[in-house]
Amino acid sequence: MKISTTLLALTLITSATVLHADEDSPLEKQMQILARGMKHLSLQIADPAKQQENVTLIESLKQAAAASKGLDPRKTSSIPKANQEKFLTGYRAEMDKLTDAFNRVEVAVKAGQYDEAKSDLAAVNSVKKEGHGEFKAD
Repeated sequence: MKISTTLLALTLITSATVLHADEDSPLEKQMQILARGMKHLSLQIADPAKQQENVTLIESLKQAAAASKGLDPRKTSSIPKANQEKFLTGYRAEMDKLTDAFNRVEVAVKAGQYDEAKSDLAAVNSVKKEGHGEFKAD
């Protein structure tokens, strides 16, 4: 009985996850890549043994940021047409700030300056918070 209840719960969770994944926009999928990558990077940024892995991870984060820059946030549709271009220009500028922040982290990691890399990673989180406040739909 316990096993069948567990299997039922896992089936429901898996189904809900699949349904939710179908609802994700291309931008949300890129943002999920960024979120997972940032979490992983923050756990190992100061580990010299993971330097090359971190550089590779930062490259994938920069690629996700670049892909995100070309996509429109959901919030765009709630902005009056007359203001959408300004909104999107601001969004794309924010994505450029994010890429620049990743570049600073990458330079520090490559140079073995792990304290600086951690500090630069905190700046990435600031850019994220600022961007989500302005461009993410509630």
